[in-house]
Amino acid sequence: MAEGIQKFTLDRSPAGACRLNLQYYLWKEMLKYDIHPSIPLSRDSIIADVACGTGIWLIHVARELPNAQVDGFDIDLTLAPHELSLPPNTSLRNWNIFNDIPSDMVGKYDVVHVRLLILVVENSDPSRIIQKLLELLKPGGYLQWDELDFVNMIVNKEDSTVQAPALDGLYNLCRSDGKNDWSVKLPEFLSKEGFTDPTIDYFGDSRDIMRAFHDQHMLTLEEFATTAARKGQKEMAKKIYQLIEDAFHEATKGATLCIPRVVCTARKEN
Repeated sequence: MAEGIQKFTLDRSPAGACRLNLQYYLWKEMLKYDIHPSIPLSRDSIIADVACGTGIWLIHVARELPNAQVDGFDIDLTLAPHELSLPPNTSLRNWNIFNDIPSDMVGKYDVVHVRLLILVVENSDPSRIIQKLLELLKPGGYLQWDELDFVNMIVNKEDSTVQAPALDGLYNLCRSDGKNDWSVKLPEFLSKEGFTDPTIDYFGDSRDIMRAFHDQHMLTLEEFATTAARKGQKEMAKKIYQLIEDAFHEATKGATLCIPRVVCTARKEN
């Protein structure tokens, strides 16, 4: 499994939607915000959520900012609520981030938010995506990119004598031979593509919800195994399922897979 997680896809199913929503609430528990407090907001800000998934982030932002307009974009909106059930100040639209930006979206947004594109970034280089996000923003607008930090990922052990070979195997799978290290270098990529004032904040797992994050990671890995099996990669799927099963027993002994998070912000020049 040395190729890492890039070759996998996530499952678009009710279970996948539940996992994404759980993920949102766990991130909110750690970050304590949806939009970084350093980003200035006006009463009528126009906000984009790119790769919006189930729409859970934009729903919460729309509730908190009822006079703002919050637009969600994704290549596939099948996990999102029906448009009639969304807050009135929201919209959803199909858009592939690698396609041209529709003219009515260019330079429209005060804030652009994106989270967890780890499986989308190609060749460890997010530059193409950054260029698209820059184009969405108004002059002076802000980008917020929330991502996983695989550089500082660990298998945490409450008891140092515990052996955790399954979690070590899953760690190596996620580590992907360093292919995901780009996330901690986001400020450099942002500056290179024309953003100013890039910042990065690091968020580790607090011990009291470490197991909750661990279990959410296991759900993600189960989705990888499920989609691999569908594609005929049955041996690969079998290996991952077995590692997850063994990792469950290791977790009961206090061993958990901890993947920290980073939040990067940057501003488009006026």
